[in-house]
Amino acid sequence: MQVHVIHEIDCSVERIDPAVVEAFLDAELSDDPMLADSICAMADAMSAELHPRGVYKLFNPAICTLPPKYTEPAIKLVGTLAVLYGSAAYERMSEAEHTAMVVSTVGTDEEIARLRERLVKSDMDALLFDACLEAMASLAADKLAEAVADDAHERGLHRGSTLETGVEDFPLTMNTTLAFFTQTEKRLGLTAAEDGTPSDRWSTWGVIGLHNETQKKRRGCAYCHNVRTCTIRKIGMTCHGRRTRKKAKPTPSADQQ
Repeated sequence: MQVHVIHEIDCSVERIDPAVVEAFLDAELSDDPMLADSICAMADAMSAELHPRGVYKLFNPAICTLPPKYTEPAIKLVGTLAVLYGSAAYERMSEAEHTAMVVSTVGTDEEIARLRERLVKSDMDALLFDACLEAMASLAADKLAEAVADDAHERGLHRGSTLETGVEDFPLTMNTTLAFFTQTEKRLGLTAAEDGTPSDRWSTWGVIGLHNETQKKRRGCAYCHNVRTCTIRKIGMTCHGRRTRKKAKPTPSADQQ
């Protein structure tokens, strides 16, 4: 599989385990003997109507270390102007072979609003509806992550965990970058405001690192997959904080003097 190709993934959820939905409900409701049946009825109806989807795209990451612009931990995606900010992204991607941008959604707000109008007839229905949406969003994100894992395995790599925007110090504003590079508006009907707020509440945005265990914690240029095309080395620097050694000029032999 190629890097820089946008992969569209069917994240449909055929069945939702009631236990997963219950995790998004108030504990007080668990005493209801009919709760499991009510959850199944709502979940089945929603699964039949909503078709979660996702996209992902792979990039080659490189550490940003050139002052004065990059004074905080950051990861640049090679061949683009995209930069992932924050120590969380730095820690997860600094040793990665590839970075996957991932975005998944349960459905557009319009689709969900129409379905809510049909299925919600009481306060309990409203609680179950929202809990099922939370569960579907979580399951859709998991399916997208599984697709990234399959891609990683084909490359002889393993997948890290998803770092979602707005979590730790990975800013929500990164959604605008993810939206641009994965074409979410065209492919998923999703957009992100300037502050990163997504147009769809039931969506998941983030990045995943694809790692090679044999390169873990190795920071030398010899271990880097970008060594032949590295633009940082061309200016006499390295992304691990050291200057490159210039090749010494050969000392003329006695015969040449």
